[in-house]
Amino acid sequence: MQFQTSEFNKMTLMKAAVALVIIISVMIASALSVWFAATDAAYDGALGAYSEWSGALCEEVRARAGEGDSAVDAAKAEELFGGDYNGFEGALFVTEAGGGRIIYCSSGILVRSMEEYGFSLPYEGSASAVVNEGEKSYAVALTKYSDNYYVGGYIDFTESANALSKLQISLTAVSVTAAVIVIAAFVGYVLLTGLNERGHKYRYRFVTDIEGRILSSNKNFKHDFPQTARIFDNVAHFDPDKLNAIKLGSFEDELFLACAVKKTPRGKIKISADELGMPYNAQATQPREMMREAYTSFLPRGKAFLLGIIYLNNLHNIKDMFGRDFAENVHKLIYDKISKRFSYIYDLDIYHIGVLFPDGKQYAVIMQDLKDIVGDLNQSIKIESNIVNMSVKCGFAICDNAMEQRSFEYAMTAADSALTRAQKDKLKNYYIFHGSEIKQYASYFFNYDLRQMLQDNLFEMEYQPQYGIKEGRVVGFEALFRVKKSANLAVNIFDLISYAERSGNMMVLGDFIFNTSMRFAKRMEGKNVKVSLNVSPVQLMQAGFCDNFLEIYNQYDLQPGSICVEITESFLVQNFDDAVQKLQVLREKGIEIHLDDFGTRYSSLLYLKKLPVSVIKIDREFVIDIDTNDFDRSITKMIVNICKEQQLVSISEGVETRAQYDVLKEIGVDVIQGWLIGKSMPADDALRFVDDFKLS
Repeated sequence: MQFQTSEFNKMTLMKAAVALVIIISVMIASALSVWFAATDAAYDGALGAYSEWSGALCEEVRARAGEGDSAVDAAKAEELFGGDYNGFEGALFVTEAGGGRIIYCSSGILVRSMEEYGFSLPYEGSASAVVNEGEKSYAVALTKYSDNYYVGGYIDFTESANALSKLQISLTAVSVTAAVIVIAAFVGYVLLTGLNERGHKYRYRFVTDIEGRILSSNKNFKHDFPQTARIFDNVAHFDPDKLNAIKLGSFEDELFLACAVKKTPRGKIKISADELGMPYNAQATQPREMMREAYTSFLPRGKAFLLGIIYLNNLHNIKDMFGRDFAENVHKLIYDKISKRFSYIYDLDIYHIGVLFPDGKQYAVIMQDLKDIVGDLNQSIKIESNIVNMSVKCGFAICDNAMEQRSFEYAMTAADSALTRAQKDKLKNYYIFHGSEIKQYASYFFNYDLRQMLQDNLFEMEYQPQYGIKEGRVVGFEALFRVKKSANLAVNIFDLISYAERSGNMMVLGDFIFNTSMRFAKRMEGKNVKVSLNVSPVQLMQAGFCDNFLEIYNQYDLQPGSICVEITESFLVQNFDDAVQKLQVLREKGIEIHLDDFGTRYSSLLYLKKLPVSVIKIDREFVIDIDTNDFDRSITKMIVNICKEQQLVSISEGVETRAQYDVLKEIGVDVIQGWLIGKSMPADDALRFVDDFKLS
């Protein structure tokens, strides 16, 4: 599983930007604090002496006045000062009653009211401040003389004020310079190390063998992943020249790491990694989303590049014949073959591998060699002394200016239409979509905005009843996804679900199915009726599936046993142990697990042994002719006997006639489902159906 460097760079840049903003903010706050503290201290220090001088001057004036006068005018004030200003250049006599009016100024410089200077008269003791007069600045200090008068002095403060202004400018310049240096340092850091994955200091470091077993690790890894003995993805798929994403097994979920990989000559693999702190539906660790990232990075170049989907056409049959482990080895071998010819490859799901080939000198070569590449993938391969005839079908899309839309979804739909065309052609193994040939692909081209259709309420759920033979009543419903007739959508449900899985929209579609079905199940509580819903393989294998499903489940406060999850055997080619683990989590929460289409594949008995299932659903293929075909009757009876021995419930699908029902009842099937009981119906009709139905 490859992890695109661009995603990692975005995270690095974001962290660097946040850190940069925080540091600059702290620097600015510190600079302002220093600026105010320094200037305030300088002013206070310079003016502190003047307050003492005004106090001494006031005492001298009182001494000269003797008992003092009730009123003082300018002449009296001049007489009291006597030309001695005790350190000041000039003297002031100010009246309080007059609103701070100066009644005497020895030099006549300060003759306006004190309010104009913004100078507040002190009620007690002395006070000092700086006032401006023209281009000059004066330090003024006053002391209370009597109830109605203040005495003080002033001195030329111009030179000192200029010095303080220069101090402020110097501090501002230092702060700006420091901020510029910090910004430059961060830009240099990001350019030199932040964009280089090898320059990142990873939290986790560990060594594995070629099978993914962890041989050694650092303290952080042992602390955070104490029970992890191996990584989930096979390390042989890693490309040492690119960033990768790997999965670590967990009890309820998968944990993803973004890592750099180095292979040693002795076959060991050194991995340096960081955990990806992303939510369940961020999907940045999913192969499809990583493919989207790479595709998006090619678009600005403006040149043609190739996007493709390779379908392992007969992998399912190989798995049926040789088993799951053998099929995984086949998948791995084909993957390795593809990786040697294409620049970017992605495991989209069990059977589909996505490829990208960017523009460049090799683009023309790959287009010429495409026939030989596909032909090589269809050659027989030898694994474990077995010769396997491999069959692949491929769909490619040329992404250039002739493509109607350049979005990733459109390009994937175009490649998928070419793949569908190849699957229906027995002679050709691949087709190449080009925008100029859109008409030739019209019948294969699915391009639906499923998210918008959900918003427009064009989908609905219907419910098909299940009849308990022993109970003699409806015991359950299977929730079935439907498109409303008003949508006028000329596509069957199977194709639409398949398209949702391939286009990356199955998660949002699945949430709609879960919410709607569970809301219906809540309405059914009290009637002793269960509701089963189908889970797509893409959904089940999604990181965080259990958390997401249980979060919706808990919203409706459902009783244990009211919801059942149906899975099919066909998706269990890969990640079987992971699927078992997730299904076990659901079962422990009171959610039944149903195994659908049982008996249609050779390895179903193995799955029955290991899966935490409560119900087996017998495929309708064994029911169609069960009243006339002895083989179908025998197979069905065998399955029912297994269910009885293992205390499992058996449900038979596709029951349409009374004759089929009679045979199934005789064999001992527990529950039947099909048109004999009823077709799928809306929720309101289903509620009435439970109360009114009687099998005639």
